[in-house]
Amino acid sequence: MKKHLVFVAAMIMLPTVYAAGSHDQVTEKPLVGETLDSFNQESARIREQMQPGGVYGFMKSSDKDRVERRLGDMQKLLQDHATGSDLPRADKVALVNAQEEVNGILRHNDANRMVCESRAPVGSHIPVTTCRTYGEIENQRRASLNQLNDLNNQSRLNPHGN
Repeated sequence: MKKHLVFVAAMIMLPTVYAAGSHDQVTEKPLVGETLDSFNQESARIREQMQPGGVYGFMKSSDKDRVERRLGDMQKLLQDHATGSDLPRADKVALVNAQEEVNGILRHNDANRMVCESRAPVGSHIPVTTCRTYGEIENQRRASLNQLNDLNNQSRLNPHGN
């Protein structure tokens, strides 16, 4: 009986292990701006990764705007000081808060972030856990929307099915 349970547990965990190992890691702290130079390099990399096809390419425009605003706030704070340690206490707090907000938005929108859901298939009461990356989910969602739009356009062009 114990061997059977171990086998079942291994089979349940296999998709999760495979999915987690087959994709890039999510960067915990994408932005750690300590000096103006390092911040400028990191912010340029982040802006590049927010473009379509980048790690953060699925980000909504409202999130992009928030990231850009907070990056601007951080740059202003760092421009007046050689390093983050030269900042007055209030500015250090503002810098860390802006950095954490940006990092939170980026982590949430990371295409490599694993999203798992447990759902009972039709005709069963036993839930099945499936894990996919945020990027896979968004690609599938966009493909479905494109197919739906194509079908709608076809029905408008040929309303009687001739």
